[in-house]
Amino acid sequence: MAVPPTSPGKTAPGSPGRSTSDMPTKRRARFDRWLASGRSLASGPIARASGTSLAIRLASLALLFAQAVLTARLLGPAGYGTVASVLAVVHILVMFAILGMGSLAVREIPVRLTARQPKELAAFVRFSFLLVLGCSVLIALVAATLAIPVLGGNMLTGFAAILGGLLIVPLAMLALLKGWAQGFGRIALSLLPADVVRPALLVIVLGFAAFTGVRFAPEDYFIWALASALVALFIAAIALWRDKLRELPKPAGTPHARRSLANAMPFLGIGLAAILQGEINTLLLAALAGPEETGLFQPVARLLPILTLPVQAATFAYAPRMAELREQGEFERIRSITRIFTLTTGFLTLALALVICIAGPWLMLAFGRDFVASAPLLWIVAGGVVVSTFFGPMGHLLTMCGKGREAFLSQLCGVFANLILALWLVPRVGATGAAIAMAASLVVLTSITFWAARARLDVYSHETSGVQA
Repeated sequence: MAVPPTSPGKTAPGSPGRSTSDMPTKRRARFDRWLASGRSLASGPIARASGTSLAIRLASLALLFAQAVLTARLLGPAGYGTVASVLAVVHILVMFAILGMGSLAVREIPVRLTARQPKELAAFVRFSFLLVLGCSVLIALVAATLAIPVLGGNMLTGFAAILGGLLIVPLAMLALLKGWAQGFGRIALSLLPADVVRPALLVIVLGFAAFTGVRFAPEDYFIWALASALVALFIAAIALWRDKLRELPKPAGTPHARRSLANAMPFLGIGLAAILQGEINTLLLAALAGPEETGLFQPVARLLPILTLPVQAATFAYAPRMAELREQGEFERIRSITRIFTLTTGFLTLALALVICIAGPWLMLAFGRDFVASAPLLWIVAGGVVVSTFFGPMGHLLTMCGKGREAFLSQLCGVFANLILALWLVPRVGATGAAIAMAASLVVLTSITFWAARARLDVYSHETSGVQA
């Protein structure tokens, strides 16, 4: 049977495939839809809030970098390693003190506001405040008490650990207030006290000590760290009270403690896993390679937040926005925002990583000549960060859409990967092994999180046409 001839650009009747002339048109239509979504996002609330977050984070990272440089120059690699080891333990204990309530607030507050439940919101705020305050005081007392028998062989380190234990209370309360402010959509208020005021005060003290040449030891560092955290907590509490908290009505009874704690547990697990992901290499270096090798690794670890700056800046607005859209069932908007978030932050991270790695030797020289040898480690860590960024913010999407268990299990896989690699590599190659373990575990974590989100979220269970965000 003869097949009728076809004109150029058309397919034969009944034959599979699309018209070749239609393909460029459809590609252009798809590109136009993505471009329109990008323009909408660029002028939307997430973009505006991300700009604010980015500006504040830049100031914060500049202060943290100055703080790290001054600490390294004042204390040297060994003293810096002591401070970093104590802070690593403190940060882990702070996560236990918060019990996931700060991260839960980022989801619960916008959900309660969307559902118009102000009394229930007030009850949640009161419950989370009392819970975190009580837990942080208890953990701080236990940590400060146990510091003497555990570290009594070295009274200098022991006193630093005691002061670090006392630091748990203001840090935990700052993290809770930060979660409240983020949940209310007050990005500047959530970031300024903890991420700008606190390091700025500490930088002033460290700079004065470096300028005058006065003796500065690890315990001096923790005295001023405690003072700066208390000042920042006072400012955060007053500002948030005047801005939002005093407007809340009288709480509608007491929220179900068991249900609130159950909802917070995945966030606790995720927070602990994230802290371990960042601090486990410092702890293993301190245990297996000594304080000097630990100190040499710290500039690399301190530059990690700069590498993740694009993601961190955008996430502050992205996370609560996802909770709102999930409550409203706006699945296509979630997919659209997430896709553009991933591409934008991925390429920004790549550009930033290249700049930091190329300038690595000069950046390390700021810490002191002893730290220049750590510059090649930046390429290892930056590679892991860039690859992980292109998997997208799936951990935040999972938690904001009620799949905290999946996000926690993914984080746990990353921690185990980090632990196994570090235990194998740190005794052999020291800080280089810690950098390899950190980079590899980031890729493991984000790849597992990506596939968990695609498989478990109803956001990806069906596809519709593009919608503006």
